[in-house]
Amino acid sequence: MPTENKYEEATLLALLDENNQYAFQLLFERYRNRIYRIAMLYVKSPALAEDIVQDVFLKLWFQRKNLAALSSLESWIYTVTKNLTINSLKKLAHEWTAGEKWTRDNIQFENTTDHKIRNAQYRELLQMAIEKLPAQQQKVYFLSKERGLSYEAIAMQLSLSPFTVKTHMSRALASIRVFLQKHDLDFLILFIAGMNI
Repeated sequence: MPTENKYEEATLLALLDENNQYAFQLLFERYRNRIYRIAMLYVKSPALAEDIVQDVFLKLWFQRKNLAALSSLESWIYTVTKNLTINSLKKLAHEWTAGEKWTRDNIQFENTTDHKIRNAQYRELLQMAIEKLPAQQQKVYFLSKERGLSYEAIAMQLSLSPFTVKTHMSRALASIRVFLQKHDLDFLILFIAGMNI
């Protein structure tokens, strides 16, 4: 990295350490496309790649007080992107395996009345979990899962930052999982994972 770029990066990291949002925005613009390309190379999903971009920058923001001493922010970003991509692939593999097992174990119930009744009950319980969320989390969840909007589109619609949208979505999903676990429904959790909560 040329000396002037290294100096500029050190300056941005020092500003970031002071919670400077403009410095954060500049770093976001500088690295977002590179992170997206790396993630897409492996996950092959625009939505997942975008999630990884958001997660990298959330980590950057939360770690901002520890970054000033870095010799290379680019290397740090590459390492974080790689680790988050690997974690995402592992999670996908786990969910796919759980979904396959559920399908194999329950294939005989596919078209039975009992299956349809349980399916309706599961959806009702999921709806109850969603209704317990704070209003803003409900909006974000609905726009993401029901309308299929990206975090950036939701952010524009609700006048929020994409990072705030990501935080609301993460908290919503965590609350839904806790609600389902309180009802001791591991089976339902697998079912929901297959539906991509």
